[in-house]
Amino acid sequence: MTSFSLTVLGSGAGSLFSALLFGCTLLYYFLNTKPKPQLIFILLGLCYFLISGLKYSGPIREFFVDAIKYFIFIVGAVSIAKDTNRKEIGWIIFIGAMSVLINAVVFSNAYGRYGGFYINPNRAGGACLLAFSLTFYLQKTYLKLFIQLLIVIAGIMTLSRTFILMLLVINLIAIFANKKNSISLVAGSVAIVLVLTVSSLFNLNTVRFSAFKSIFGSEEMETKTITRGSRNETWALYTDIILNNPVTGIGYNGLHGKQANVNIKSGVHNTFLMAIGESGIITFLLFIILYLALFFRSLKHIKSNPEYTCIATVLISFLLVSHNYFDNYLILFFSIWLYDQVKSKSEYKISQIPVKL
Repeated sequence: MTSFSLTVLGSGAGSLFSALLFGCTLLYYFLNTKPKPQLIFILLGLCYFLISGLKYSGPIREFFVDAIKYFIFIVGAVSIAKDTNRKEIGWIIFIGAMSVLINAVVFSNAYGRYGGFYINPNRAGGACLLAFSLTFYLQKTYLKLFIQLLIVIAGIMTLSRTFILMLLVINLIAIFANKKNSISLVAGSVAIVLVLTVSSLFNLNTVRFSAFKSIFGSEEMETKTITRGSRNETWALYTDIILNNPVTGIGYNGLHGKQANVNIKSGVHNTFLMAIGESGIITFLLFIILYLALFFRSLKHIKSNPEYTCIATVLISFLLVSHNYFDNYLILFFSIWLYDQVKSKSEYKISQIPVKL
């Protein structure tokens, strides 16, 4: 909502919503039982900001404000995450996904790609994937299929290449967990057919949608359009910079496409490369350790809670195509929530082991 209010309502409203976000986060933290902090996220932030700050030459105020916001959120959001169950977080992210659909139907634009509350279509695609992941716990088949249908339609409105690919991956994970989840393929298939059939009702980006249709149509697949501007091309632009500064990186925001001393206008679009490029190898390794740990821990619960593995997969895939991490509060909150879920369940299982005296 902070990005939405800033873009749609102006800087004044954006500042107000930002203050409300962090103020409410702190208030919730102090008014409730304080859980143990998730030290890995604190350590990750300390390494990133301390090391990247060594070579930073931009506005000091921007650097400190971003760092303070991150640590306030990381500390405060732990309490909220611990008190939020999968049903609650599922409905909240579903509302976010529906904002994309409303954006496409009611507030269409010339760009033809829609982001709803998230503004950025790629970020909105990630939100739709998270929402889809949190539907597998639903017991009522028709309700699940209907919600999944709406989410997939919303995701298609983003025309995000990552969304289409990861939707298939999520379904495969869910089917591996339980063959009954194969019914979710029906929702995806119906959504694709529906969008292709009534595409004239939506003002979609012509080039992107034409490439999307070519995947499922009888005509030749538009490979050039699908692969144009792909992330690996963007990553290659920063190869020399990363290899020349592997220990401490080139400094805060250096790979965001904002630094005058880096003659590249686009950001690196990869959180792992951003970490090593701006803050060096230690921060990079912490990212790898954190998200691999989340993924492998979630695998232990894949039969009972397939949504954990789906969410871990979505988070990693998003980090592979985005360089906005420390101010992406959606990804941060889901990371904190998933970390708490897989850790608390593991601790619960250990506590249930009988001890003979």
